[in-house]
Amino acid sequence: MNAPDADFIIIGSGPAGVSAAFPLIAAGRRVLMLDGGDDAGSQEESRSVRVLGSNLESLRTDDGSSPKLQTPAARGILEPFRDQSGITGNGFFPIGSLARGGLSNIWGAQISYLDAEDIAAWPIDIASLQRSYEHVAKRIGISRNADSATGADSEPVLPHGATAAHVLHRHQAAKPADGSFRLFPAINAILSEARSGRAACDLRGDCLYGCPSGAIYNSRQDLLLLRKSPHFRLLDNMRAVSLTRSSRWTVGTADGSSFSAPRIILAAGVLGTAALLADLLPLGEQGLRLLNSPTLAVPLLCPTRLLRSPTPTHSLAQLGLSLRYGSGASDYVTGAIYEVGSLPAQSFINRMPLGRKAGRAAFETIASSLLVATIYYPGDQSRSYIHRDAAMGKRLTVSGGFAEGFGLRAEALKNALRREWKRLGLIQLPGASLAEPGIDAHFAGTLPMGATGAFGTSSDGELNHHPGLYIVDGSIIPDLSSKYITMTIMANADRVAHRLAATEAKPVL
Repeated sequence: MNAPDADFIIIGSGPAGVSAAFPLIAAGRRVLMLDGGDDAGSQEESRSVRVLGSNLESLRTDDGSSPKLQTPAARGILEPFRDQSGITGNGFFPIGSLARGGLSNIWGAQISYLDAEDIAAWPIDIASLQRSYEHVAKRIGISRNADSATGADSEPVLPHGATAAHVLHRHQAAKPADGSFRLFPAINAILSEARSGRAACDLRGDCLYGCPSGAIYNSRQDLLLLRKSPHFRLLDNMRAVSLTRSSRWTVGTADGSSFSAPRIILAAGVLGTAALLADLLPLGEQGLRLLNSPTLAVPLLCPTRLLRSPTPTHSLAQLGLSLRYGSGASDYVTGAIYEVGSLPAQSFINRMPLGRKAGRAAFETIASSLLVATIYYPGDQSRSYIHRDAAMGKRLTVSGGFAEGFGLRAEALKNALRREWKRLGLIQLPGASLAEPGIDAHFAGTLPMGATGAFGTSSDGELNHHPGLYIVDGSIIPDLSSKYITMTIMANADRVAHRLAATEAKPVL
């Protein structure tokens, strides 16, 4: 029998995949990573190409999705995934990536940490997750926003935009008496000080167009470090399409190649992993439950900032927020506030009841006083399922929906937020709306840790009934709070990989 190609094969080069790779190679395990993309041309595009697109993609008709999903970089990642993955949506916007670095190419880069209450029902303890949070934070580089270039504790920080700073000052001066609403400087995976191979943020506001300086964390950056190890190998343009097991696991790729190892680690994203496992899971009529975060977008006007000059800043989240709406552990929403002046103008101009020229003039007049808040509900307020149509072979469809009574809860939330906006001197403009399920890209819970049966995984992410097949992406996160999930996915992947690295690899047969 031929020798295996590695001790572990990792499928996917996104944040979860690289987070799993580091502990394994540090322990001397041989790791082969199969990546559906490559790095060809990723660092060579001019600013005009990044902003407009090589085929002027930015000038396409507005499709109503988030501005960040309409940039050329986002279109270049999302469209190939939809074309090649075989996954469609029914009332759901399926988001995934086959590109080098996965969805870290277009993520919002906002950092959140779960606490003991958030993971009370998980089969792991908070201490192990916190250790991995620390590992990941040190590796990726994190900065917070503040009013000056250096915080009170002498940590380097990034400056707030003027409108965001004004709103934060208002909140600090008159916090709500019951403490149910919190507003605080956002924490982002962006550098305020240069490190090897990455420059500090230059405050040009190009964040959504593919950060050319590398200030925003992208898992492609980690691959440069991983490839220096003799224990790590990366293969480009190897889109995994099948998984089979005899004495060990074999991964088949779209070009007809195959690779084997005793253990496989899936880090292809929730939808990509579901597609790979379609033949191994008993997807019945109901389908596979998928958790996602219902998302509310709210445009806001700050009248005291009208006609004021903007200040240089990045276009990531300026402020973070949270609002508790019930007594349950997960009964709170979180979100972020962005300065509109640093976001793609065309998405807002297209939504104005004016002609293009008049709309641009109006936007430029008020842009420095405009903010957008994005609000995320916990995943238990979603009702989305992944189905397989036997007549269509391996193709999957994701149906999207909301929990019963969610419309009333969403309306109550708008009213509660409207009171907070008023307290902060903000006017909620017309146009606040729920996004189509899936646009949040906060996916989890399809194969939760600790669950029994065919759709469950162990606390180490091993799929029940399939020994040697591990999952480290959002699929195994048991429940989805309203907090941003990427940092937790990375930390959990790091935690799982440390546990796997501490065990003896299965003997080669």
